[in-house]
Order: sequence, then C-alpha cells, then structure tokens
Amino acid sequence: MHEIRATLPPEQVAAVTRLARQAGIDRVSVADVYVHGPDQKRQVISVETSTPKARAFVDALLGSADIHGADYSITSRELRAIVNGDDVGALTKPMSEPFPDVIQDLWQLSHLTISYIARAAAGALLLATAIIDDNAVSIVVAALFLPFLSEVLALSFGLWSRDLRLLMRGLRAIAVSTAFALAAGALVATLQGGPIHFTAFRSPLASFAISAAIGIAAGLSIARRHRPAVPHRRGGSCAIGHFPSLAGGGIDTRLAALRGRVVAPCQFPD
Repeated sequence: MHEIRATLPPEQVAAVTRLARQAGIDRVSVADVYVHGPDQKRQVISVETSTPKARAFVDALLGSADIHGADYSITSRELRAIVNGDDVGALTKPMSEPFPDVIQDLWQLSHLTISYIARAAAGALLLATAIIDDNAVSIVVAALFLPFLSEVLALSFGLWSRDLRLLMRGLRAIAVSTAFALAAGALVATLQGGPIHFTAFRSPLASFAISAAIGIAAGLSIARRHRPAVPHRRGGSCAIGHFPSLAGGGIDTRLAALRGRVVAPCQFPD
C-alpha cells in the first residue's frame, strides 16, 4: 500500500485527478500549499491506495503529455495500513512497486557510506573465517551482511536503462565490496592459516546454474506483466532480500522525467 503525493501548479490538478481516476483510484485529496523557493502557490494531490493502483498512477503521471514540462514533484510513501472502506483483499495485494521506488532504492543502496564500508568489511571477514572453519551458520550470517546483490542490480539496471550515473555507482560499490572480500581473505589466511575445511565448492557452471535458478524463481515470484518489482523488505537482511524484476519497456522516457523531480522516502540510507 502506498501514498502518492504530487505537488504541482493548480492548472495541472484536473489532468492529474483524471489520471488517478483512470488508474482506479476513487479517493483523491487536494490541498492548497505555498512553496518557498519559487515563492508560488501550488496544490498537492494525495492518493492512498493499493500498490498496483499506485504503480499505475505513477506510470501514467510520469508519461503524461498534459503535465510534461510542468514544475512538479512526486513523493511515494509505503503505508502500513489504510482504513477507508475499500475491500481489504484488493487493498493489500502485493504487486509491482512504483517505478521511482525501484530506481531510487537502488541508488540508496549503492552509496558508499561508513556503515556500508563497515558492513562490507565485517561480512568479508566473517565469511573468510567461516570458510576456513567450515561453519555453515557463519556463512549464512555473513551473506546477510555482504553488500553485493543490490549493487549488481544497480549496475544491471543502469546498463539496461542507459543511466550511466547509476551504472557507475553500482560498479564502484561492487569494486569496493570485492576489494574488501579479497583483503579479508588474505588477512584471515595470514592470521589463522590453513587448511580450508570447507569442501562443498561447485564448478563455475554448476554455480552459475544454481544462481540462475534462484534468480529466475525470485523474479517469477514477484513479477507481473514484466514490470519492475520489489518485494517487501524488513530487517537486517535487506542487502540480499531485494530482487527487482528489471525487464520491460518504456523506461527510458520515465528515466528522463525522474531526473531532478521524483523524491522517494529514505528507508535504508545505505
């Protein structure tokens, strides 16, 4: 469930309200605001609805010719509950997230912060130690800390959508994570020594097949109509519990609209 807010000039309100209605949203709230900076009066359109309808509304809004070039901003917020008389079954349907949530989530998870570096170093050290000792529990725990999956998705999404900035940010984050993994392995080997007791290594082809099967299963479980999707994330495992389905069309035009305009909530700064 999401709340979508659009702050825009009053003359654009009718067009945006019509888009919300076409997306199946019955309740549309409109409020007058004054925006400092441009020092102009604006109106805020707010809808609180199910995730599929929020996604359809945002897609229509970003692709609308009626508001193209207008001075507007969009915010997307995930809601815990909505009580408004709508059918609970339809309201809570977990479907594709709005596109700005997907792309900005990948941006947030690819920032090189102090906590990111600390997590990469701690996870790499724990994994190296666990492999030498053949400790399956520690290997699983290390996988919860190592930041790789979201960064690979940022790189892939940037390449596919021709967003060079996102591609380079994901590539830089992957390089940092890989460097820490190699350094941690060398450090643990120097301090602890061998031999390596973990022996369940697979061939590269078998490892690729297993990874592909997991990725396909995860993508199919959340994808709908080949749209970008993100599952519900909670807890410390968000670094690996994040499987957007990044196949589809019509993204490039929305990427152009996103730059400098769409603001998503900061749930996980790292």
